[in-house]
Amino acid sequence: MALSLEAKQQTILEMFSGTNQYIIPEYQRAYSWGEAECKELFEDLKNAYYSNPEDGYFLGNVVIALNLKAKDKLEVIDGQQRLTTLTLLMKVLSEFDKDSIHLQEAIEIKGARKGDKAKQRLETNVFIKQDSQFLKEALYLNLTDKNCKVSKKENQFKKNICFFYNEIKKFSEKEDIEEFIDFFLYEVTLLPIQTEDSNADKAREKALKIFETMNDRGLSLSDSDIFKAKLYSNALNNLKHDDFIEKWNEFDENCRDIVNHIDFKQKNPIDEVFRTYTYILRGERGNKSNEISLRAFFLQDKNSPFKEMKYDEILIDLSKIIDAIQFFGDVTRKPKEYQSLTKWFQLINLYTNKYPLNILLVYLYKNGLTPTKDLEIFTRDLVKFAYGTGTSIDKVKKSMFDLSIKIMHGKELQFDMNPDDEQLYSYSGSLRKGLSLLALYLNPKQDSIEPFYFDKIINSRDVEGLDSSWNDNEFDDYKEKIGNILIIDLPKKNSKLNKKIDYLKNSSMDEIKQLLPNLQNWTYEKYEEREKMLKTRLATFFEVTNEN
Repeated sequence: MALSLEAKQQTILEMFSGTNQYIIPEYQRAYSWGEAECKELFEDLKNAYYSNPEDGYFLGNVVIALNLKAKDKLEVIDGQQRLTTLTLLMKVLSEFDKDSIHLQEAIEIKGARKGDKAKQRLETNVFIKQDSQFLKEALYLNLTDKNCKVSKKENQFKKNICFFYNEIKKFSEKEDIEEFIDFFLYEVTLLPIQTEDSNADKAREKALKIFETMNDRGLSLSDSDIFKAKLYSNALNNLKHDDFIEKWNEFDENCRDIVNHIDFKQKNPIDEVFRTYTYILRGERGNKSNEISLRAFFLQDKNSPFKEMKYDEILIDLSKIIDAIQFFGDVTRKPKEYQSLTKWFQLINLYTNKYPLNILLVYLYKNGLTPTKDLEIFTRDLVKFAYGTGTSIDKVKKSMFDLSIKIMHGKELQFDMNPDDEQLYSYSGSLRKGLSLLALYLNPKQDSIEPFYFDKIINSRDVEGLDSSWNDNEFDDYKEKIGNILIIDLPKKNSKLNKKIDYLKNSSMDEIKQLLPNLQNWTYEKYEEREKMLKTRLATFFEVTNEN
């Protein structure tokens, strides 16, 4: 597809005049610029005005798609945050220069004939929040000192337009506001990059391709924003506009609820749902190739679901993934209900990366959300493989792709288990914590616990009070060893060992109850015995030799 485009630097006056109307489409994210961005924009404009106004000021790029059958309506692919904020700023400036016809036309497009209703120069159709209503309210707000005393509960449009009102009011008391407005209209520029086609979807697709290669000064579209655009186009092709909006809103709400079930450690949980979807699709198609970016997978891969499936079919798949995530979260947090399955799920959740979690979600997607014996065996073997492999991310990743194929095709699941016994006990960070939790759960008398907390038996504050058996051993040599790590069902307290012993008497854990008598006189020999005992449990589980 040829990417025919037009790019010509334009002043604010040229951008916001004539019959051009900017449309922020439904699939875009909600308006999100806050006071910090508005302040930066206004400060930049003032600095350019003060320093060298004849040189002007460049505000950046805007990517626009034009349907040649509706030439006056320009679909904003990238730049909505900036265009919306500039519109709010111009509305405020028009209040301080009521004679400026240019500012009035920048806000509203007058009808071609007398009696025709004026149109907003910028309209938003974003459906996730009430952006359309909030923008209209802001543009018709009676700007007064009283009306611009806003609270934290106000929407972002009102907050920002009132910010500009208060700032420009102070500015106009010292400066010639008309001169500043002339500078703003005639010397401040944007670079609209415009693609066009007689088909709206093709024009949009061209603009999206351009956008993917550019950086936006504002809040760049995430992968999920791009995917939403593709699904929305799919729905429009099938005349299912309203149905898509309803289903996407439900999907979006469920995705925001994901953080209550699992921590993906990502800003956008929707992206992570799509990431899991790649494992499922790769598994279905037997794809063992190297992993590529989400955007490349869904927009460029020849087997992308966007090219083969309807939007509602894709949303059904994505909803099943969310169900699997919610089930995963329930199991990790409800030990009394799910018992030993909780142990294995917690260990997967604690692992250093999310590859094993993604493959577990593939298993749940394929086999259902029932706590079966097969699920427990699979998850136990997955824990053994993941922690046994440890820091070899490439090996874990490659094996996860192989497993996804076997799972999606109902084949026998086998793990290439060859733990590195030399590296096993030298793990750090979340891997060490995971091994410590695993060693705890390998005690057959120890039930699964939630919540649990990580502590140490000996902390630096305890060293001075230790008996002579510790004299020849440096704290740094044993502080992170598995024999010194303590997992408890009580919130961690920063207290010395003697007070910690009294506190631990409140624990209901079998492991703690067995440990407490020894803690009364905690010698280095007892620490070594505990270290050996925990390593023996792990060695038996991983089927390696415990040389210690």
